[in-house]
Amino acid sequence: MLQLFVDMIERVGFLIALAFAFSRGRWMRSYMSYQGDKTYQWRFLVFFTAYAVIGTYSGVTVSNYTYQPAPWIGEVSPTAAIANSRTVGVVIAGLLGGVKSGLIVGIAAGVHRYSLGGFVAVACMVAPILQGVLAGLCRNAFKRRFRKVASVQLAFVVGFMAESLQMGLILLLAKPWEEAVGLVSLIGFPQTFANSVGVALYFVLYNTMEREEDRIGAEHAHRALQIADMTMPLWRLEFEKAVQEIAKVLNEETKAVGAFFTKNGSDWVMEGRKTKFCIDLFVGIPNQRPIGQFRLYFEREQDDNPSRRRMLTSLAGLLSQQYAFVESERQAQLLAEAEIRSLQAQMNPHFLFNALNTVKSFIRTKPEEARQMVMHLSKFLRKNMSNGNQRMVTIRDEYELVMSYLSLIKARLGDQLEFYADIDERVLDHHIPPFTIQPLVENAIVHGIKGIERTGVIRLIVKEEPESGERHARITVEDNGVGLTFIREDGQEDHTGMALRNIEQRLSYHYGKVRPLEIESSPGEGTKITFWVR
Repeated sequence: MLQLFVDMIERVGFLIALAFAFSRGRWMRSYMSYQGDKTYQWRFLVFFTAYAVIGTYSGVTVSNYTYQPAPWIGEVSPTAAIANSRTVGVVIAGLLGGVKSGLIVGIAAGVHRYSLGGFVAVACMVAPILQGVLAGLCRNAFKRRFRKVASVQLAFVVGFMAESLQMGLILLLAKPWEEAVGLVSLIGFPQTFANSVGVALYFVLYNTMEREEDRIGAEHAHRALQIADMTMPLWRLEFEKAVQEIAKVLNEETKAVGAFFTKNGSDWVMEGRKTKFCIDLFVGIPNQRPIGQFRLYFEREQDDNPSRRRMLTSLAGLLSQQYAFVESERQAQLLAEAEIRSLQAQMNPHFLFNALNTVKSFIRTKPEEARQMVMHLSKFLRKNMSNGNQRMVTIRDEYELVMSYLSLIKARLGDQLEFYADIDERVLDHHIPPFTIQPLVENAIVHGIKGIERTGVIRLIVKEEPESGERHARITVEDNGVGLTFIREDGQEDHTGMALRNIEQRLSYHYGKVRPLEIESSPGEGTKITFWVR
């Protein structure tokens, strides 16, 4: 019995050494340590099925109460049995993968053992199935502890229970019973103890793998933070320049052979070269569609391992947070600039002088109109200040701001200005960024129809219409003025161009379009500006 115990320990040692050799390759760890990822479940099952089959083949033949050590089991005579380490693979599969995994590996190992024959073939076919289920149930009962160092002791106990179950099945099912008793008395203790030690040793190795994965994960997390620290200032550049520089950093720091940025299905930035193996890093603002993705290409499939993928997933989250933070900061700045520009444009002495002078002239001749103008001026200034403190306002609020502004301007210009509004009541409660419609109307008056010999006409159209299969609000501001000119004679962008650029950037931020303003302008004929909101 002692010699058999030593031989069994040697067989178990061979299996553990084999597992250790496999554990050195990171790409094999996903086969050996199932973590619930369905991508690797079938690999896990195949690995431990093969592990159990090798445990059977590497056993020793037992016949007539003696055993014959052999390097490899081929077949078993009708009066013989096998002292083996098959239980190690089956129990580990159940402890790590649960009842389903233990059952599948147990069935495969049991059927294989039955095919070899012997008077205990039936018992040894049923035993792995029940062992796999038992290990899976123990895993569910002690799930948390099997992820800690204490799992070594628990694994030994479960292995001992599983082997004891097999010995009981041999006594129950094997015929003749006298030979079954002799077999169990010979191999019972050596096989039970050796295989229990084998299961425990595997968990020693497993815990070592877990600690190493934790160390690698910590290194990757540190690396991700380093890369994020390098990319943070780059987001403050113009978008295309930013993604180009970030692609360079990702290509160098992640040891990829290529880093591409894709937006709307087309490659915007190409750094390096493409291969068959790639990982996508989606970048965007929470609760909105991704603005695009960085696609990293690697030389080998092994580079796309779970640890690296987790690191890059975390890095994608950091990049998205950076982009969202910088965009939020940029939008706050744009909103502040829009508010200041609007207030400066409307509260400059010239504007106030014209408004108050008109009120003064109406006080005696048209007192009711003078009172209305004061009300409109008060309402206009109040709307300016209240809208400036909000990220979004309703189309109704923006329309009221436009009407207050037009009432002040039309009182001064009289018949020189005509305004027409075609408003769909169904869309007035849609939300838009503040100071979007009013600046367009203001530009149409100040820079469009100013100085023309004919009567200036401005049309505001707000309609619910389909766009890309969805119902959106279409907003159009149209005039019959001189047309748009964004560049002054000194080469600088004029007020009109800056205002439109500000509106376009804010609409792009909220609705994701690169060019949200549709501008149609003809010199001497007028301008039509359209945009869509959800």
